[in-house]
Amino acid sequence: MLHKQIQSFRALEKRLFVKVSGPMHSDGASGSYGKALVFSIWKGRNYVRKLVTPSNPSSADQITVRKYLGSIAKAAHAVLTSYMDDHAEGSHFFQDARDSAPAGQSWISWLQRYAKDVYDKTNVHWAELDATEQGYFTTQAVNIGLSDYTPTLGGVAQVGLTKGKQLMALGFFGKDYIKNAVCSTAVDDNSPTSGEVLALANYVNQTTFA
Repeated sequence: MLHKQIQSFRALEKRLFVKVSGPMHSDGASGSYGKALVFSIWKGRNYVRKLVTPSNPSSADQITVRKYLGSIAKAAHAVLTSYMDDHAEGSHFFQDARDSAPAGQSWISWLQRYAKDVYDKTNVHWAELDATEQGYFTTQAVNIGLSDYTPTLGGVAQVGLTKGKQLMALGFFGKDYIKNAVCSTAVDDNSPTSGEVLALANYVNQTTFA
């Protein structure tokens, strides 16, 4: 019985533990009090806040949003930025997206803002192409380093955008938001040619350095 009481007391002590500095007047504290308050220091200032336990229910809506954002983030890996470019220039896609992004937004946050739109348009348009035309996108996607996005979300394997679809999604963003003609030609046609898709891949991934 005594052993159980000691264990119970230690458990209670751990829940109520708050480490202080200057204990006579407690001018500093860190730790948690029960399951209600958290004491800490931020930028040299002591503060206390309510203890919040993050939740991650992985609802169907959350999983869908993560598929959108994850697929577009995966596609963005193919965009040659000035930081990735040995010539510090970047691709035309990068430069146009960077320069056209709304004030206060980076090009990547602008792209992610319309993740659902380009994701949905890509799936609809992809289904309208034949296997040969889909193959143009897949081939060029491989050439610029893209790979299929198949995440596990909510404990279940999900189907995101394949590599070919990721390139197409960049094309839709370029067509509808950057307003680029190369992108329009590649994705606004039910019979794209290999040359049109190659031009899209170059727009996304090829340096502008002459």
